[in-house]
Amino acid sequence: MRKFHFGILAIPFIIIVWMLVARQYPPIIFPGPWATWLELKKQLGSPDYYHHIGISLYRLFAGFAIAAISAFVLGLLAGISNAFRQFLSPMVMLFQATPPMAWAPLLILMLDLGNAPMIAVIVIAAFFPILVNVIQGMERIKISHIRAAQTLGANRVQLAWHVYLPEVMPSAFTGIVVGFGVAWRSLVAAEMIGGSAGIGWLISSSGQIGNSPLVMVGIITIGILAMFFEFALLYPLKKRFASWALKG
Repeated sequence: MRKFHFGILAIPFIIIVWMLVARQYPPIIFPGPWATWLELKKQLGSPDYYHHIGISLYRLFAGFAIAAISAFVLGLLAGISNAFRQFLSPMVMLFQATPPMAWAPLLILMLDLGNAPMIAVIVIAAFFPILVNVIQGMERIKISHIRAAQTLGANRVQLAWHVYLPEVMPSAFTGIVVGFGVAWRSLVAAEMIGGSAGIGWLISSSGQIGNSPLVMVGIITIGILAMFFEFALLYPLKKRFASWALKG
């Protein structure tokens, strides 16, 4: 007999609390579950709803791919070269201390409205968590493992594949998870500030015209997509990287 997963109880609990809070406000301010459900059914039949989701996902994955690849390469180089790591250190400290959204107004002015400033915000948001974790992973590699591989005749490619990557991937994956979460939240916030499409813009524009059920639909959409990314994308990758590290 399978064990009962108590996480399921969170769903009715959230709905009950939602209903109780909604009773304290007019529907135009805070809609209840039923009004939100009716709006969601309406949006599921609207091409515009899927268009906004598609725009946000395109921006998210384009920016995240740029950030992940560049951060991984630079992190490996910084792990190998102490001088390069010292060169990067002040920039990492500066950008890590600055919220990604602080750059949004400047990026919008520099790159105009559209996808470019949103993608740039995502790159800034995701790059540094990944970079820092890759560098930390490189620093944890034991010199004895490197020398043992060299003693067995491993060349640079074999050394990178069988020593560096398996040792770095757990830390790199931690950076990917953190960076992905920061990038997703930063994207929605950037779209609310200066977007002309996307889920964030949908929430912001709906709030401005007083369509609070659609605001709730947008918020729920963000949560559902985040859960989907966690269970359908990040969790399988975590298992894959963990097994790779063990094999390495």
